[in-house]
Amino acid sequence: MKIRLSWIILALVLLLIAPILVPRLRFWIPASSGASEQARAEQSTPEATVKAVFQTTDQGGPYESPHNVTIDRLEYGDMLRGTDMTGEEQEFAALFWDNRRSAIIYAILRHALTTSARITASDIKGDSAVVSVAARVIQGSDWVDYTCTVELKKRGPNWYVYELRSPRIPGGFYHGYELRQGVSVTATEDHS
Repeated sequence: MKIRLSWIILALVLLLIAPILVPRLRFWIPASSGASEQARAEQSTPEATVKAVFQTTDQGGPYESPHNVTIDRLEYGDMLRGTDMTGEEQEFAALFWDNRRSAIIYAILRHALTTSARITASDIKGDSAVVSVAARVIQGSDWVDYTCTVELKKRGPNWYVYELRSPRIPGGFYHGYELRQGVSVTATEDHS
């Protein structure tokens, strides 16, 4: 059995680039089928998932200490990379289809100091759902009413946030960020 030099070179190249490619594939490809996933109470319904997201990002409102309202409990960069996440960051990221979405949507909701969120409607069709939310955000120095919709998808027994949309950005915040990759996340926000 004769081994060709080209096969040896190809094997060496694959061994050298595998450590680079494998983590990137895991980052871009969301977790596979949820058949092995355990059901989680906070993701058993679209409404429960949306409540968990907004409870994490809501740090009070106009009556809270300014420090408590503006300080971020979660590290956006850790969630974006999917590394070195605290337990709370892991719990929050687990509510989303993938880590990148959790980081981008968290940054947008926290930048607007989104507070007082309440679900106004929900529409479930098979493995996808749209939940309407009314909240308050900071605009200048005033708190204003804000509406958005959260698009969710079901994988296994759990619901995951897929996109956040508003009347001014109907294509969605995550999609808008991806289109403008390299531009600040805050450039894709909507405060109306």
